[in-house]
Amino acid sequence: MEDHTPFHPQAVGRRLQALREHRGKTRADFAASVGIDATSYGRIEKGLKPLKAEMAYRISERWGVTMDFLYRGRLTELPEALANKLIHARTSGQE
Repeated sequence: MEDHTPFHPQAVGRRLQALREHRGKTRADFAASVGIDATSYGRIEKGLKPLKAEMAYRISERWGVTMDFLYRGRLTELPEALANKLIHARTSGQE
């Protein structure tokens, strides 16, 4: 069966985890900062549940990232320290 999901939930989850860790937040704190249940957020971060557009928008507004970053991994317009961390992760095979 073919996957018709436009974005890979596991990749979105890895980017959310990188953002959360970059900001020094626990899953519960990060979830609370954007008004989502910690269990639901944990499932999104683990790639078990897709990130809905409304939640992506709240994360992007609250934490200064773009929805293109969250969904597609585009590093333009990210804070430099976060972009550098993600580039390092990609080049070392962690993403």
